[in-house]
Parts: sequence; C-alpha cells; structure tokens
Amino acid sequence: MVACTRLREIEIDKPSHTEQLANWISRVRCKKLLCRRNRKRDLRIEAVLTCALSKAEHELRSKQLSRILKWQQFKKQFLKTADYQNCEFYNNEDVRNSNLYQENNPWQGPLCPELSSLDNFMSKLAEIKVPLQR
Repeated sequence: MVACTRLREIEIDKPSHTEQLANWISRVRCKKLLCRRNRKRDLRIEAVLTCALSKAEHELRSKQLSRILKWQQFKKQFLKTADYQNCEFYNNEDVRNSNLYQENNPWQGPLCPELSSLDNFMSKLAEIKVPLQR
C-alpha cells in the first residue's frame, strides 16, 4: 500500500458532496415519476422514494444555507478591514489597476479607419428590418 504525500488531495473530476446529492435528488425524482406512471403502482415504493427525497432535499437546503451564511460572514469580515469607496474595489491596488486599464484600453479611443467603416456597415445592417415570413 502506498501512502499519499498530501493528507487530502482534491480530485478535479470528482464532484463535491453537494453536487453528488443534487444529482442523486434528480435521479430519485425521475425514478419517482416512473413509478407514478407505471400501470402497476406500488405505493410502498412511492412512499419510500418520497421520504428519501424529502430528507435529501432538506439536507441539501441546509447545506446550501450554511454555505451562504459562511460566505456572508467571510465577506463581512473581509470587507470590515478594507477601505473602499466602490464595492467593486477592495483596496488601492484594485483602484490603481482599474485606472491603468482605462487609460491603456485600446477600445476607448478612436478606431482605425477600416474598423470604423466596418462598424458603420454593421450598424447599417442592423437597422434594416426584414419582414419575417413563415
């Protein structure tokens, strides 16, 4: 047996527990619909599927709510220490990078003549209304 060098390795292809639970819920819903549409309905199977489905949905909802609460607490803690005027910018580095991007943005200034003529042509094409025939 070979020991792992890391305690916990994250597998990229393996879905998380929440994703697995959501997939399981969708499969159980499909199975429940198939049982309901069956000519020989078995109410016991439907009851078991309904019970398992409601428990799984409740567990998924509670996991999602706890994840949302954790994220909100993290956001509060992170934003409490930051000095910002716009909620998109968390520190001076972000503001500086945004200003540099706006100054060096090649699409803000006048375009070369070929591109501006192409842009004019495309806008004229967009103005043409062709009647829809069915």
